[in-house]
Amino acid sequence: MTAGLYIHIPFCEKRCGYCDFYTLAHRQSTIPEYIQALKKEIRMYARYPEIQALEFDTIYFGGGTPSLLTVKQIREILDSAYTYLKISCHPEITLEVNPGTVDRTKLRGYRTLGVNRLSLGIQSFQPQELQFLDRIHSAEEAIDCFYNARAADFTNLGIDLIFAIPGQKLQTWEKNLNQAISLEPEHISAYN
Repeated sequence: MTAGLYIHIPFCEKRCGYCDFYTLAHRQSTIPEYIQALKKEIRMYARYPEIQALEFDTIYFGGGTPSLLTVKQIREILDSAYTYLKISCHPEITLEVNPGTVDRTKLRGYRTLGVNRLSLGIQSFQPQELQFLDRIHSAEEAIDCFYNARAADFTNLGIDLIFAIPGQKLQTWEKNLNQAISLEPEHISAYN
């Protein structure tokens, strides 16, 4: 039987006001300890017959901000998953990315590890909305991140957008949506 593996990375540079996920802002110094605990948890669950019967065809790094982790740190987690769990030959491996935390080199590193899908937490292309949402990136950084991901050979990109932001006009939402569409991602997720 196939299954998906979700790996929560709770760390953030800054907690966004709209976020209701479990996150830890300004706690990056504890990332190495967290990774060791994750690896231990993977080993522990791998002992269960119910888990041994599964083949994982997707691995999803969610958060928080998984893109705060270095390529080496993501590799450590993936190595543990591949060592102790049954992972399919060609799994979809998704990493949630905050555009303010990556550059082309880091994105290439993720791609080299086998990460083959990115979920870009752009949320808006409007400076005032990004500020209201407590995002750490600018609209320009969001667009650059998208193009850097394409340059790093990512062929499966998703863009997350937020609508019904307090004070947002329909025309502004249309601008955000049209900007996202113009980038030609494989997927757009809209949240309110």
